[in-house]
Amino acid sequence: MASEFSARCQHNFNKEPSLLYDGLRKCQKNPYHPTDNQAGIINLGTSENLICDDLIIPKLESLTEITPPELRYFPLNGMWEFRVELARFLTDKSKSDQVIDPEDISVTNGCSSAFSSLAYMIGDPGDHFLINTPYYGMTSVYMGNYMGLKPIEVDTDSDNMVCVRLLEEAWDKAQAEGKMVRGVVLINPNNPTGAVYSKERVLQVLHFAAERSIHVIIDEIYFLSMFEEGTFHSCLSYSQDWPDPARTHFMWGFSKDFSMSGSRCAVIHSKNRDLHRAFCKDISFYHNVPGIVQMKLCRMLQDRGWVEEYLEESRVRLQKHASIVMSTLDSLGVSYFKPEGALYLWADFSPVFTKSPSMEEASQIFDKMIDGGIYIPYSKGFNGNNPIYFRIIYSIPESYLVEAMTRFSNFVKMYTSA
Repeated sequence: MASEFSARCQHNFNKEPSLLYDGLRKCQKNPYHPTDNQAGIINLGTSENLICDDLIIPKLESLTEITPPELRYFPLNGMWEFRVELARFLTDKSKSDQVIDPEDISVTNGCSSAFSSLAYMIGDPGDHFLINTPYYGMTSVYMGNYMGLKPIEVDTDSDNMVCVRLLEEAWDKAQAEGKMVRGVVLINPNNPTGAVYSKERVLQVLHFAAERSIHVIIDEIYFLSMFEEGTFHSCLSYSQDWPDPARTHFMWGFSKDFSMSGSRCAVIHSKNRDLHRAFCKDISFYHNVPGIVQMKLCRMLQDRGWVEEYLEESRVRLQKHASIVMSTLDSLGVSYFKPEGALYLWADFSPVFTKSPSMEEASQIFDKMIDGGIYIPYSKGFNGNNPIYFRIIYSIPESYLVEAMTRFSNFVKMYTSA
């Protein structure tokens, strides 16, 4: 690396690319198409909802109005009309126990930016945050690359649930080592396991944090894609029970539930007005969402009948696609954690390993599946310690998914008999 670049830039150039990024890059270079590129790679590794384009695209195309304010500078934490609509939408869909105030909302260009912004505001370079493993691997990048926060990875219990006892042990160890812990990150439902944390479990974490005067960031990016009724409860539905509202921060975005990862629009909800003021003063310049995008999404949310129909149909399709994957895994004797929603499931590939499971063979299985035209990342991409687990995305077009399951079945039979 040429010396004219900063040490920080050189460090990032020299870092090994993440497994998730590397897999996506390979898919983008050689994407499967049923007629144009049948030998291409089918992407079962990138968490995008690709099964509702026929619903979302016509709706967005119909929203053609553009007004002058959308072309001007706007409040740095989001256009007021949009924040009003977001507050109403989240109050309704989360079954919030309090009417959400638009002043408690800031808009960012994606949840990745929300993580970075919150990391900037709650910690200093070299500080730490607690997060249970496995977890979406890019979280530590969002909070670390620019902002310098470091993860302290905490095991879950035997049911893949966040465990306060283990958080306490990690906290005590960090204190003994002189590490400054600024907060806890909680992703609910968990990515990649799909585990849904109950109200009681989340409140335990919130009380743990409140006793230590540290922050909790709760990412609920998939909360409207849950297809099992009654299993998931948004933290907003019991916000009056939060022991430390000023240090409890919720985030959600349009990427997953509304099939719009390219819209780059997300929400930070916090009752800490100083946090929103800091966001506006310092870093929102780098995390704005274009006014035209904000108002198009605002008008979409205002069509409440359409939103209800869309979300219901999306959940029906997701459940159907999850069933296709589960049926294939059942036929191969591959166990998994049954998903209650979201876009993925966490599968135990133990029957596929030919030796005692290791990260080395997991990497080999991963590479051979890529060679066989399917991208399915393993636990390394999620900072997990157990090599047997792989995450399978099922929210791709049905014909692609059926072809992917055929390829996967053929791969398992070939690999295990070799």
